Amino acid sequence: MDDAWVEEEERVPANVSPNATPAPPLLGLALDAEGVRWGEPGREARARWSQVFGVVLHPPEAPKRAFVLVPRRPPAPPWFAVREADLPAGWEGGLEALAGRVRERLGQRGYRDGGAQRPLLDRETLLKRVLARGEVPGALEVPVAAGPGGWWRRSLDLVAAGSAGGLAGLYAGAFTGSALLAIGVALAGATVGAAVPVFLTSKWRATRSRHRRPRVLVLAPDGCVVGLPTGPEAFGWGDLARFGVGEAPPPGKPSAPPRPCLEVVRADGSVAGRIDAAWFAEPLSLIASVAEAYRARRGS
Repeated sequence: MDDAWVEEEERVPANVSPNATPAPPLLGLALDAEGVRWGEPGREARARWSQVFGVVLHPPEAPKRAFVLVPRRPPAPPWFAVREADLPAGWEGGLEALAGRVRERLGQRGYRDGGAQRPLLDRETLLKRVLARGEVPGALEVPVAAGPGGWWRRSLDLVAAGSAGGLAGLYAGAFTGSALLAIGVALAGATVGAAVPVFLTSKWRATRSRHRRPRVLVLAPDGCVVGLPTGPEAFGWGDLARFGVGEAPPPGKPSAPPRPCLEVVRADGSVAGRIDAAWFAEPLSLIASVAEAYRARRGS
């Protein structure tokens, strides 16, 4: 498996003759002998077959998307998410046929890859570099979410902001001498009070997301770093047997109902740790499939 990130570039309209007809940009998926091309508005990516490490249909029973797994530079997700409309013109068989074609092509090069193409970092160095938010060439990161209770914290923030805005509006409206006008000003204050923090927070998060986003699961040619409840831990690929989907009570609450989680299983069969599904911004089954496909390609 190729260590390098796939090639991606912004599409800038070229200066062409007024009489010329520019070639339409690629939108969707295209397969050829060299690899996979993916186009979306303003951007195009190309992955060599040596870089593709799997394909996942989701949901498995009645697929609506096929995820072609490729190493993309973070914060891009490690896949091209393909819908029926993204398939090449004239394609027959739908997403299932695409998955079969990709798996057939991967099988032609052998299940195991040819090894790393640069000196590998040891586990301690890998962990330090990830914690320091340093760059690990070829490393992948899955999309992350707010974690357990994240939606509740955001709801409380909105209620608090809206209440503060409403009280301020009610106080200001009291000076108008009209009860209806006072209520209207209060409602406007509540709306603004809730909307302003959402807007500012989204801008702030977008600005710092590249450098401050949580690193819950990092997959690299050198190994992986997993954000376990007990703290981040690095594993070599030979240390792990599989990634899977399981259930367990939240840490420190053995009597609480079990929650879905990503299980990290050591080579000896013991569970190294579990990550709550709330930390992932995509379905847990997809995250587990991505991690397991990468491990299978990297494991010796």
